[in-house]
Amino acid sequence: MTRLPIARPRMPAAKVLLPYLQRIDAQRCYTNFGPLVAELEARLADRLGLDPTCVATVSNATAGLSLALRSVAGERRGVCLIPSWTFVATAHAVAAAGLAPFLVDVDEASWALTPAIALDAVARIDGPVAAIMPVAPFGAPLDIAGWDRFTVLTGIPVVIDAAAGHDGLRAGDTPCVVSLHATKILGAGEGGYVACRRPELAIEIRKRSNFGFYGARDAEVAACNAKMSEYHAAVALASMDAYAADIGGFRAVATGYRDRLAGRTDIGWQPGYGTEWCGSTCVARFAGEDRDRIAARLDAAGIDSRAWWGGGVHHQTAFAELPRLPLPVTERLARETIGLPCFVDMAEEEVARVCDTLNSMARVPLRRAA
Repeated sequence: MTRLPIARPRMPAAKVLLPYLQRIDAQRCYTNFGPLVAELEARLADRLGLDPTCVATVSNATAGLSLALRSVAGERRGVCLIPSWTFVATAHAVAAAGLAPFLVDVDEASWALTPAIALDAVARIDGPVAAIMPVAPFGAPLDIAGWDRFTVLTGIPVVIDAAAGHDGLRAGDTPCVVSLHATKILGAGEGGYVACRRPELAIEIRKRSNFGFYGARDAEVAACNAKMSEYHAAVALASMDAYAADIGGFRAVATGYRDRLAGRTDIGWQPGYGTEWCGSTCVARFAGEDRDRIAARLDAAGIDSRAWWGGGVHHQTAFAELPRLPLPVTERLARETIGLPCFVDMAEEEVARVCDTLNSMARVPLRRAA
């Protein structure tokens, strides 16, 4: 039997890219905020109910996180609170922005760092908190209004790492950074965008992505080169053209998993997954079980799986010594969650194969995690 992969990304085909590439040929503008980038920003803004000046594209989401953090934090110094339950890029982005990552736990139900958890953490930490970077776990939407209120209440700026969050994204005053990596639900091959209701912040991010230049060749701030090229914008625009069909494919996969595993009281999903929002990954939680044992059983059946975030940032070598508060929920999520195969054209029988394998395990008790 053919092995079933964890993911099978699909970018727009050459024939649908061609009209966009021909426009690049005709205009002979290849980067530096060209017309395709402007069109992409306008379409992304329209989807969010924003003015085009409120969206800034970037070369990748990790750069976008660092630029957004530098833009909101300014000269503030101190730690930046991040959840340990995240992909390691979050910590890298904070370090690249010149702040010190400080790890905190997440909410049991949403798997996310919440304003309430952040308020408690700020009260318990000695020294200044320069910023906070919550993460939209696997694309689940966060309480943007709650984070807006948090900043008003505390004066602490917030940047949301919504790398996988394009589908469920909502705009607020707090900047959200979305990835357009090839593995995401909307792909450009590589790229990202930052969105919020504050056009002055989007301008600051554009400036910081363009050597500090904005309207003149004067470097107004310390910056870098993190602009999106016209070629990546072309891929992103073609992906947007196909988005309605593609999101339908991902939702069908999510629905297939939820329906076929509905009888399993030990399997849980993130709130709203597959009904209110969808991502390009499918992460199931097996309450009280050991994900490594589940992964081994799937592997024996020729099915790939993935511990997408490993044990959390605090288990990554580069960040093992970071300061942190206790992480009991992170440890449970790391032990009990596992990524199942998920891709846009995954066939119904492939979803059934995974579910049948998981359901067969229910009749053979797994060793309970200590």
